[in-house]
Amino acid sequence: MCTSITLNSTDQKYLLARTMDFSFNLEPEMVVFPRESALNFDLADSLQQHYAFAGLAKDIGSYYIADGINEFGLTGAALYFEGCAHYAKKSTEDQVEIAPHEVIMWMLAQYKSVDEVKTAFHQIKVVEKPLEFLGTVPPLHWVFSDEQGNSIIVEIMEDGLHIEENNLGVLTNSPDYKWHMTNVRNYIGLDPHQVEPRTILGQEFKPFGQGSGTFGLPGDYTPPSRFIKTLYNKISSKKSANADEMVLSAMHILNGVDIPKGNVITNRQTIDFTQYTSYMVNNDRSYFYRMHDSLNIIRVNLLDHDLDGNNVIIL
Repeated sequence: MCTSITLNSTDQKYLLARTMDFSFNLEPEMVVFPRESALNFDLADSLQQHYAFAGLAKDIGSYYIADGINEFGLTGAALYFEGCAHYAKKSTEDQVEIAPHEVIMWMLAQYKSVDEVKTAFHQIKVVEKPLEFLGTVPPLHWVFSDEQGNSIIVEIMEDGLHIEENNLGVLTNSPDYKWHMTNVRNYIGLDPHQVEPRTILGQEFKPFGQGSGTFGLPGDYTPPSRFIKTLYNKISSKKSANADEMVLSAMHILNGVDIPKGNVITNRQTIDFTQYTSYMVNNDRSYFYRMHDSLNIIRVNLLDHDLDGNNVIIL
């Protein structure tokens, strides 16, 4: 599960937000990674010097993050891509091997923009590597955005690497992004305006109350339905004037796909729910988040912290 969006404001600020929907209790910590904090990877060499970045992190011996923002305003998020993700067994070329769950950290630590991330994906090989606390290789795809408002979706499938421009600014889970783009055609009649009364055989019929233009908007928790509902809510929402308004707008948009505990139960009989929602403002280097057990939004600005240290900062 998981849903992500990008937004922009009239004062040219940009945002990447996501829900973290998962059935394993992550219990993440808010962590800032200064420039000289050692980053360890399962397959690649460790990085002793890198760009500073921050995000909610899971400590599994070393830290793993599913989304974050770096000091140059590059943001990224990993979302589940079950049944579609396909990774190499090992690298057969002169490429750096990266585990799927380490892609976000690898990119935020070394690159400043979406264009640089595009190039980097041709220089690495994402290979099968189980995430030990899950006991499986996490099937993932990724979304990145930068302070210029550029955004891409990266998917690695059986037929190879796909890098798509994130023109709609929405991503959920399987199927692949091109499939979701095609599925949008089934819902192009959705409209925030009201349906006009219609006369049939001399009898006038009026819609019930407000919202008649949204009739047919899906409300279930499957990835295709969350994609359509989030896209509709995004394009229908009033454009924000500034970053603060944009975060609030993102909160309301993603509230539409927030999963309460108990609404989705997996085949393993575990509860899949929205554990946190994060909102990253590229230009401000700000990471906002809200946990499942609180409606309060917490703001962390990366630039408020000492980025030259060699120890991670746990907030």
